[in-house]
Amino acid sequence: MGVVKRNISKILDRKNLSINKLSRLIGEKNSSNLNQRILGKISFSKKIQEKLLPILEVSEEEFNIWLIADKYPLETFELAVKNRKEFPYKRKRLLTTKIDNILKEKDMSRTALATQIKYSQSSLNKMITGKRKVSDFVLGGISSELEIPPNELLSWIIADKYSLEVLEAALKEKLSCK
Repeated sequence: MGVVKRNISKILDRKNLSINKLSRLIGEKNSSNLNQRILGKISFSKKIQEKLLPILEVSEEEFNIWLIADKYPLETFELAVKNRKEFPYKRKRLLTTKIDNILKEKDMSRTALATQIKYSQSSLNKMITGKRKVSDFVLGGISSELEIPPNELLSWIIADKYSLEVLEAALKEKLSCK
């Protein structure tokens, strides 16, 4: 069971509410839409969150941690927390630094990497430097070409994206689901 589902289910049980009743309270015509959101199949819009959070008595920050926790596997969070602790620099990107170091060790340039994975060098640079989201295709290509496990690469990306506090909170939520 996911973090969002588990936490919302606990709250609904405590408040003696059903998904159907909660759906009506937030103005959702179809309770299956809310259920799909809770299961992570449809994203929560800001409008839905604004209606939902006061009923659940949950802060936006806490709710966002639940959402983040459901986005990635446990091992990825563990690696991201470890990497963030080992890489405390605020003005440097972990992904950029790690990839550039590996490229240097392999005596390879970003241009050569782009050629090897058959991807635009300009777009690859934007992804490596955090100016663009890293696509699954590029993630797989970098992983394969540089021999970095995909989970490790993903952990660098999320370590850059979230603070250590958020990563630790998401990890704690993930562990409590075990």
